[in-house]
Amino acid sequence: MRLYRFLNAEYGLLAIRERRLRISRINELNDEFEFIGLALKRKADRLELRRVREHVNGHTGIICMSKRWSHPLMWSHYGASYTGIALEFFTFPTRVREVEYVTKRPTLQTFECRSLEDVGEEHLKRLFRMKFDAWQYEEEYRFFLPLENGEEIKRKVHYFLPFSPHLELKSVIVGPRSGVTRAQVAEALGGMAGSVETYRARADFDDFKVVKNMQESMWK
Repeated sequence: MRLYRFLNAEYGLLAIRERRLRISRINELNDEFEFIGLALKRKADRLELRRVREHVNGHTGIICMSKRWSHPLMWSHYGASYTGIALEFFTFPTRVREVEYVTKRPTLQTFECRSLEDVGEEHLKRLFRMKFDAWQYEEEYRFFLPLENGEEIKRKVHYFLPFSPHLELKSVIVGPRSGVTRAQVAEALGGMAGSVETYRARADFDDFKVVKNMQESMWK
């Protein structure tokens, strides 16, 4: 399947050049309800669920991608206000989990549990890919990855997923407002330049979506 990762121009080019994507820590995600979306009446249960999130944060990371690259809000929110880059990858469906969007926070009854103690591993896996449906425009898929072989960069440990046949770069889409040049993309791609499609995007003339700019001469 094809999935898209949005990045600002600097980190987009760096990801291409280094042939890897940075794995996010769970506590770095931009939704406060991540992994703790279960509606719980007891304060002790809410604190316990947060402790579970902290435990998972210590050993598991996440890479979030979108099913499509044409949504304007994705470019606005994750593509640095249209100045960034979208990277298209091929990956196998078994490697990712599709996000489930819900209108209301699930309860213990939703999971057919009488207490928090009844919440098992399968319930938690579902909770970890569940989001409020206001985020539905993202059409999100998630890689859940072990935090292994960390690399210290600027006094902070980071984790990465290398490009591979399981995460194969297929195209580089430069945002409509981006100053990234064709030469910069080619330099970052290096030996991959012949097998990776590159193009600039633009706002569609008829619809609220972002599309490929067919006028290649407009991208220097």
